[in-house]
Amino acid sequence: MMLAKSNSKPSYPRVLVVDDDDAIMRAVARVLDSDESIQIIGQTTHAQAALAMVESTKPDVVLMDIHMHGLDPFLACKQITKVSVGQAKVLFYTGFPKDNYLDRCLEVGAAGIVSKHSESLRNLAFAIRHVAAGNTYFSPELDKRLVQRKDGVATSRLATLSDREVSVLRELSLGRTQSEIADALDISERTVNKTVGDLKSKLEVQTINEMLIFAVNEGLVHPELQFLQRRDINSDA
Repeated sequence: MMLAKSNSKPSYPRVLVVDDDDAIMRAVARVLDSDESIQIIGQTTHAQAALAMVESTKPDVVLMDIHMHGLDPFLACKQITKVSVGQAKVLFYTGFPKDNYLDRCLEVGAAGIVSKHSESLRNLAFAIRHVAAGNTYFSPELDKRLVQRKDGVATSRLATLSDREVSVLRELSLGRTQSEIADALDISERTVNKTVGDLKSKLEVQTINEMLIFAVNEGLVHPELQFLQRRDINSDA
């Protein structure tokens, strides 16, 4: 039996929705508010405004888009945690899931990230209830990108790349051969070949182009540098 919503001691999470796209913000808030186990207590298109609303409305969960103008959402997350004394959990919501976002999310102590593309609104409601109960939640497509370091700390694939691996990625984006990369970085061709293999393993990709797409998406190289019609590097580009 569904419990009717009440203003006294609600047993469901109180949620503040933050998205700079007004139409998306209202649509998400409307659908979530129709869920009897969630109460929408506010909505805003600015992270700075969200910070003020957290103090006045005391939400359990702040559902926040990552791409917004004004105050950086990750900085806002740290400030929300501070002003709410850890009571408000920040759950990020994005249409551009990146490894870089995972690391920043973990760094600022957010409760997780939900992908706008791979999650239904029903799953979003589940994620909200899950983090309100003190857990973390990452959409499956993001969760599989997390790896555990030897010290037990979770991190993204991006954070596991060495300086040499990033340098090789950048050289590959210029369409250079293994021989040219070896000369440019003052290392052996054998080392270049091993580094390419290590990159494929860490990023779980099969081809050079897949590696370069990852590099572009994560901001490691500029899109205009990606040489898609490139010379063969290992006969698998």
